[in-house]
Amino acid sequence: MDMEIFTQFRLVFGLILAVLLVFTLLSLLPKSQSTSVTFFSVLSISLSHLIIGTALIIVENTFLEDFTLDGDSLTFYMYLGIVGLAVLNPIIYKLRNKRRQRSTYSFR
Repeated sequence: MDMEIFTQFRLVFGLILAVLLVFTLLSLLPKSQSTSVTFFSVLSISLSHLIIGTALIIVENTFLEDFTLDGDSLTFYMYLGIVGLAVLNPIIYKLRNKRRQRSTYSFR
């Protein structure tokens, strides 16, 4: 049984996953060492890449239905990795760079 597998979007999913992995590593650094990475940049990159990945998986699904091809399980696992990293990146950044609240009262 010869089946064709649709794998054209695997490179795009890999690039999105790589960018999110870089931002995960940058989120793990303390804020004093990586001043160019802010919470807004981590959040915007995570949300935009999640939206792009979701749109790609929907387009790939419509192609698969139209051409009656089988899907690629590795691409789906890469999409799950994208979803996981997109959710975890802002959380990791906030937990790693948590500021301590300064008290205005002095008890001397």
